[in-house]
Amino acid sequence: MDWDQDVASPAVPALPSDGSLSGVVREIFTATNEVAGADFDQFRDVLNSHFYPASVEPLDQHPALVGPALSALHLRHMTIAHVRFGAAARVDPGDLTGYHVNVPLRGIVLSGWGDQRISASPREAAVFSPGAHTMLARWEPDATQLCIKLNRNAVETELAGLLGHSVTRPIEFDLGFPLDRGAGLRWTSLLTTLLQHAHAARAGHKGSVVELLERSLLTDLVMAQRHSYSEELNAEAQTISNREVAQVVELVQRAPESPYTVSDLARAAGVSARSLQASFHKHMGVSPMAYLRQVRLERAHEDLQLGRGRVSEVAYHWGFTNLGRFATLYQERFGELPSATIARL
Repeated sequence: MDWDQDVASPAVPALPSDGSLSGVVREIFTATNEVAGADFDQFRDVLNSHFYPASVEPLDQHPALVGPALSALHLRHMTIAHVRFGAAARVDPGDLTGYHVNVPLRGIVLSGWGDQRISASPREAAVFSPGAHTMLARWEPDATQLCIKLNRNAVETELAGLLGHSVTRPIEFDLGFPLDRGAGLRWTSLLTTLLQHAHAARAGHKGSVVELLERSLLTDLVMAQRHSYSEELNAEAQTISNREVAQVVELVQRAPESPYTVSDLARAAGVSARSLQASFHKHMGVSPMAYLRQVRLERAHEDLQLGRGRVSEVAYHWGFTNLGRFATLYQERFGELPSATIARL
């Protein structure tokens, strides 16, 4: 399922990493370790302060933490923490009140939710939902994870926008989320981009795109990972009238710089994202997000012709978070690079 979310790989101030998720994590979290030199009880207290009141127990009688690591980013819709115990442990959060994703970067964590069990690894994340018991039965000493606590209302709001109606019961995700292919690779790439932007914003760079990337990560999760609403989400699109399409066109024309996701546009029309997608292709010849991109390009072109800022300033203002992709799209549409347009002033 691909509804043309144009948010992948935004340009950010360069980080001296290899560009992979693990490389970006090293650069962002290494200098902010909150548990260097901590004992097991201290580690548990810091972990619980960022997440849930979980039971955290060592699996060895006299645990000595070897290279423990824990540091966290608290964003608007999620908390992302880099966690390594350095000793075998069991974590029992019980029944979660929200949604949670653990992304192993190294090692194995035996993970369970309800009657589902997986060995979470760098190839397969674990996605937890409210409504059943969550258990990390064995967290290996060297296992390192990104532990991502998601705001429940934010997740369900994104899904509601895609469905075209409110979500009345918790989403029950499949526990295992493959990360080494297809939608899982895309989701990991988007997570990497979010971390880069969140780090740049924390360092004082432009941070307005962070919330859009958070919401896009939530949208991609409910689109990519199978769950209790997946059948409805993938149901055949219903035909909608020109009126709903016109509402979205008007919204986009009025404020194309706004940080829209596909769920925002569907919600504005009062229909499901799949129905809006199908009708937009029928009446406009493009997807809703592609139409939004076209309008943004036209506005950016006008601003550059009139000298209303540098290329980066204009691109960011009109919602282009990837300067390289902006330049490519601009050249395809107008036959020259944005810098060439400015050079003629």
